[in-house]
This record gives sequence, structure tokens and C-alpha cells, in this order.
Amino acid sequence: MRLRSRDVLADYIRLLGMSERAFAAQAGLGHATVNHLITGRRVSCSAATAAAIERALGCPPGLLFMAL
Repeated sequence: MRLRSRDVLADYIRLLGMSERAFAAQAGLGHATVNHLITGRRVSCSAATAAAIERALGCPPGLLFMAL
């Protein structure tokens, strides 16, 4: 799955008042995975990772990620 906007992901996490580490833990992911998506080091991830991020943010599926 391709991240639509790393800025939107970072802003969403900040709006929740969470650090990257806290968010990653809540989503059941490693901090590096979240950090690499936010910094642009990675632009895509597995469907399971995308779903975990969107679920942890409480946003609808497909809002932040699109199929490759």
C-alpha cells in the first residue's frame, strides 16, 4: 500500500497528542516502521501495516493509503 501523504500521517498523529513511539506501540508496529513512513524513507508498506495505522488513528480504510 502506498502512503498518500506523509505530512497528513504526521499531522494526524500530532493531533492525537501522541509521539511516534507511542503511536507505533498503540498500532502494534515498530517505531522504525512509522518513522520511515513519516520521514519519506519508505513510501509504501504492507496492507496489514496500512490497516493497523488507519485503525489506530480511527480513520476510514483507504484514507491514508492506496493500493500500489
